[in-house]
Amino acid sequence: MFRAFWLFSFIAIALFAESRVELIAANVKSEGNVTIAEGDVSLRGENGDYMRADRMIYCQDTGEAELFGNVYFSRPGGDLMLADYIKLRDVDRRSGNVDHFFTISNQGQIWLAGNEASVEGNISIIRKGSVSGCAPASPDWSFRFQQAKHDQEKQWVELSHAVFYAGRVPIFYMPFFGYYTDNKRHSGFLFPRFGSSKKEGALFEIPFYIAEMDQWDLEFWDQARYKRGDGLGLYFRWVDSPYSNGSINLGKFKEKEEYEIANKDDRQVKQGGDLLYERTRLFTSASSALQEGLLIDYQDYNDIEYVDLHSLDSSKLNRDISAIVTNKADYFLKGDSAYLGVYSRYFKDFKKPDNNDRLAQILPEAHASLFTRSLYFDNLLYDVDFRARNFTRKEGSKAQDYTISIPIGYHFSLFDDYLLLSARLDSSRYQIDYFDQIGSANLERGRRDRQTFTLDLSTLLAKPYENAFHTIGFGTSLSDPFYYKSDGDFVEVADESASKRTASLYLTQFLYDKKGSAILTHRLNQSAKIEDGTTWLNMENEIVANFLRQRLSVRTIYSHEYGAVTLNTTGLSGSLGAIDYSLTRLYEYDGEKTTKRYLKGSLGYDIDSRNRIVGEYQRDQLENADRGWRAALAHKSGCWNAELSFERTITPYNAGGGSSSKTDDTIYLRLILAPFGDVNQKLYSKERT
Repeated sequence: MFRAFWLFSFIAIALFAESRVELIAANVKSEGNVTIAEGDVSLRGENGDYMRADRMIYCQDTGEAELFGNVYFSRPGGDLMLADYIKLRDVDRRSGNVDHFFTISNQGQIWLAGNEASVEGNISIIRKGSVSGCAPASPDWSFRFQQAKHDQEKQWVELSHAVFYAGRVPIFYMPFFGYYTDNKRHSGFLFPRFGSSKKEGALFEIPFYIAEMDQWDLEFWDQARYKRGDGLGLYFRWVDSPYSNGSINLGKFKEKEEYEIANKDDRQVKQGGDLLYERTRLFTSASSALQEGLLIDYQDYNDIEYVDLHSLDSSKLNRDISAIVTNKADYFLKGDSAYLGVYSRYFKDFKKPDNNDRLAQILPEAHASLFTRSLYFDNLLYDVDFRARNFTRKEGSKAQDYTISIPIGYHFSLFDDYLLLSARLDSSRYQIDYFDQIGSANLERGRRDRQTFTLDLSTLLAKPYENAFHTIGFGTSLSDPFYYKSDGDFVEVADESASKRTASLYLTQFLYDKKGSAILTHRLNQSAKIEDGTTWLNMENEIVANFLRQRLSVRTIYSHEYGAVTLNTTGLSGSLGAIDYSLTRLYEYDGEKTTKRYLKGSLGYDIDSRNRIVGEYQRDQLENADRGWRAALAHKSGCWNAELSFERTITPYNAGGGSSSKTDDTIYLRLILAPFGDVNQKLYSKERT
């Protein structure tokens, strides 16, 4: 048998030497220029194509080959195909016909099956088939089509008259749908976004993606809200070095005149944009030990409602935007011993979008620090911190201020390290100068000098147990501002207690399990003014406990002056089997009345390994009003993920006038079809007042 195998190989090579085609089979016979091979037939073409079948007929004159039964076909670096029948009109030119076939991409992510196909070079035309990224036996989703065109060189597939199926249930029809079979970025139309709103009508958005180079990509879209108006958007991302990246987001929305009149909206065109740029190396090289950072974050809108109108894609919406936007331009350079930073802050108040001339801007702020270092002796340590700010605005007075702080401390231990003693001298100066609108004449100056001596005495004890390790620390601190002088005008309110002698007692303790994980953390601090009698200041207590996959944290501030708790935050989170949860409560009291009582919670339940229910809730208990809630059903599997959610959110609204906020009820659908990508759709939206 071994000799027969090689004999047939030799005959095949001799017969097809001119075309350089290699044939291996159990039985080979020749009738003139026609060769018939049977029994585990293998055929390898000059270009590397490999075919296997139960039976094959090959004509040397025409180069045609027919393969019958259990046909397997592959190309170097290309797709794999299984079929009942393949006819190759020319083995090397890759042209022919296929019946009842199944093919899968070389990445193993997408499969395509069809009744029949015609192949000419790299182009295949498939009639009546289906495509999916799920398991072929019973796919969770698929596209069934009348015709498809597959360009293997471009790795692009176009489906005509396609119907999307969830299991065996048809969901929607698409006259045209295209996708790439590789995992590279390509230019082209993305999946359209659509939805509906009782107030805005049908919603539709067509995004187009451009990715011609590795260093940048661009997405732009045209959207229509049929009762409200039309908009355009653009999102540009780039990478200009291995250490930097940036993005620009622009958009414009124009409302219909009848909508503007009906809703008493005084701004028909809503437009804006934002720029984000980050860089970790600007003046230093990759081999430098210095740390460096540049951040530019700029946002500008003529109406804050633009944020909600920018796109139908929920991932491009910033619902947490506040009424005042802070634009930033920051740079820092940090070494082992020093830090240098330059920052700028430009504010815009959307409650007064057309009149921000009196809003103070910080252009710029400088910050320099010398980190802790020794002075003469190893235990004599000091550091230096300096900040300077320039406040400017178009209307009204301007100001410049600076703060410098120089603490010097000496640390040593007593009684075989059972007692730790430290003494520290803090010297600081704060000064602010006010100028007229032009910025030349000095109007007023405020200055505050402080020198404080602090003595700290503490001990830290530790004890191991069989399954735990416990540490506890006690300490007392005495602070004496022996020099304090304040004169002139200040924007900020001076802290009178900063000029008084104070003492504090504190306790810290930690309990760890045998793996080193914290079981219990406890911090307690009580301070008092001891000048002209003893006046107790606020007492702070914090406890964090971790037990049986649960976490409890409680932070409390008690005011002796008011005889009441002025701040309490309580958080409980963890998991109980298939349920995970979190609950947070915030309480604030200013001495006269409760100023905040807020509750926030979330709950998740894993129905099984693929399905999950999530709920979130927020309530202002002080106003006795809901502030938002969300319920979602999520599904995860190997080939698709989906989340259907209902959300009630409160967002800033119509900065040009009218109400200050609005409440939206929205139904979102997020669908991820691997490897095609994700779809974010706002299925329903209704504004509530």
